[in-house]
Amino acid sequence: MIGLMTKADLQRLVDEGLEESLTLDYKASPSLARDSGKPEELCKDVSALANSAGGQLVYGIEEDKTSGKPSKVDDGVADPKITKEWIEQILNSKVQPRMDGVRIDRIDMETGKFGYVITVQQSQTGPHQAPDGKYYKRFNFQSVPMHDYEIRDIMRRTTTPNLEVTLSLPQGKKCQLEYPPHQELSKPILLGVKISNKSPAPAYHTIVEVFVDDILVVPFSTQFTQAGFAEDLPGRKFRIYRWTLSSPPGLPIFEKANHESHFGQIPMQFHSSLLHSSIIYLETDVRAPGVSKHEKWAFHSDGGILTLHDPNSHFVRTA
Repeated sequence: MIGLMTKADLQRLVDEGLEESLTLDYKASPSLARDSGKPEELCKDVSALANSAGGQLVYGIEEDKTSGKPSKVDDGVADPKITKEWIEQILNSKVQPRMDGVRIDRIDMETGKFGYVITVQQSQTGPHQAPDGKYYKRFNFQSVPMHDYEIRDIMRRTTTPNLEVTLSLPQGKKCQLEYPPHQELSKPILLGVKISNKSPAPAYHTIVEVFVDDILVVPFSTQFTQAGFAEDLPGRKFRIYRWTLSSPPGLPIFEKANHESHFGQIPMQFHSSLLHSSIIYLETDVRAPGVSKHEKWAFHSDGGILTLHDPNSHFVRTA
């Protein structure tokens, strides 16, 4: 989330031309009012963020409707009866079930008036119903009604795990490849594999697989065992390394509880032919009852510097 605590922070959004997105919504100050329909609109927009990926609702910035970019910081909310407490009361009384993880910050607009930033976390207790009896989500930078299957999907957040696999290098995202004298293979580096859970529902039986480009060498085994081969594109072959976690005897994977037993490693060696401007692909797959997630990653090797790119990187998206 963006740190927005002062008028200067809001002005920075305008100066940088930061567009609205699925997680950022601009509203002019008059939109926050006690007039008929305005509190209901507030509830609709905040619940839509909670039902989606979370985000921030900013009152005090006028928006160019054509470009979706902020046009100026306005003077702030004129009604002195609109306070943080009033906003909180409206949300708590009109949105069902009550939302957790909502923070309301008041912004001094230096005019004797105030703007407001409402920061909303993705809900794990929803879906949340707006006062008109509908469920909303963020779509094309708007709050729109949800379909039945989307409502059911949110309901599953509280009853099924939401597992995520995160890869890392020894120093985070980069490391230096080292080659012994007269050797074509680098010294082994350890690729870290962390499993975490974003749902309150624990995972008791989990299978994690890492698809390693066949051009890499895995010199010894750790928690992972080789479990076959796969092909992504013609000519691109992977070796599959599998790790099975079960409770008992192990610990379940709980939300926000990163236990050392849920962190694994895969040793890898890189041929000297990969030293200069090479892209090597990886994939991760995690499965548990009710959940399955597959993502693509990539290494970029250049001049002996190895960089790990996550699924959001252009290296991965253009693969």
